[in-house]
Amino acid sequence: MPDDQGLAFDAGAIGPGTHALVIGVGDYPHLIGGSEPTSLHADGMQQLTSPPVSAHEFADWLRTEYQCAGRPLASLAMLLSEPEQAQDVPLANSINVAEAVREWKRRAAADPANRLIFFFCGHGVSQGEDMALLLSDFGADDDNPLNGALDFRQLVGGLKKCAASEQVFFVDACRASSDMMIERAGGFAGVVPLLPGTRPPEFGPQAPVTYYATLTGARSHARPKQASLFTAALLKSLRGAGSDEQEDGEWSVLTGRLQDALNDFLKEPSFAGQLTTAQVPVANTLTSYELHRLRGLPSIPVYVGCQTPDENAQAKFICRTGGVEKEVREPDGDDGQWVLDLPFGEYEFEAIVTPTDVRTKSQTVRPISRRLKLVAPQ
Repeated sequence: MPDDQGLAFDAGAIGPGTHALVIGVGDYPHLIGGSEPTSLHADGMQQLTSPPVSAHEFADWLRTEYQCAGRPLASLAMLLSEPEQAQDVPLANSINVAEAVREWKRRAAADPANRLIFFFCGHGVSQGEDMALLLSDFGADDDNPLNGALDFRQLVGGLKKCAASEQVFFVDACRASSDMMIERAGGFAGVVPLLPGTRPPEFGPQAPVTYYATLTGARSHARPKQASLFTAALLKSLRGAGSDEQEDGEWSVLTGRLQDALNDFLKEPSFAGQLTTAQVPVANTLTSYELHRLRGLPSIPVYVGCQTPDENAQAKFICRTGGVEKEVREPDGDDGQWVLDLPFGEYEFEAIVTPTDVRTKSQTVRPISRRLKLVAPQ
């Protein structure tokens, strides 16, 4: 086993930094449709195509876009489970994940100014405050299927003993319960790489924030072979929708602002489609601090429409800035809103419904989002 399980990036000794662990589990050999299915039906859980995509996209964002003053990306470890497993990426099974968690903690343990980031996408089950994140070998142990899962509550508790004060967790998984599974296991169980404990006073206060893809007892959703709804909303939020302008004129994503943006996306029909309101993202605490500093202006979702779907379908939509045409949507029968991603700034929006029915509106576009309805003049 390598000294650093799944380490994809290591900046070396650079002082305070951010240490990330990214896990995406889509291939479950022992679930329905797997290569070694067992008698465990696990409430109908099957193979997933979204988690490896989601994990790759989040890891790519960390490598290429993440920026935090005083805490640059110092290390990134990634473990995956997918049908065509890359040889240079460790399998996200219970043994490898437990070792990766211990190494991740070790890398961040040197300085209270360090930050931890944890991302998981895959199957999950919960019971009350307990939650199991299912790894690739879930179901391999007939006597206790949850031996192939990571006990998330215990993970967070164990990290109290890590010096890194800021700890951010993204849990992109269902939180529905599985009474059959828990009863079969004789209680709630899972791999516990780090035993819980008391935070040493010399480390100073801990500032953990956990973002869940959905409410307790509810399911999360994804489109096949695409990043999940939660991850897609997360990345858009981190790229600007979850940001706010700072006194120095730069834009930062704050922990509380991020939660507002996630909620905005997942209740927006133009983003979530038929899955609108099917899941409600939540955060357990909203300790406020800067999570990410944008390198430029934020990218902000803008939703433009007329009064009726028929008018949307026949209208030509134009977006201008400083009198210069920037974006156009020709009438093509699409009766939905016109959805754009625009940098912060002043814009004029126009809908040409008929040659004599031209509607305009000027708008400052800023986070979280902007919704415009172009109505006929009275």
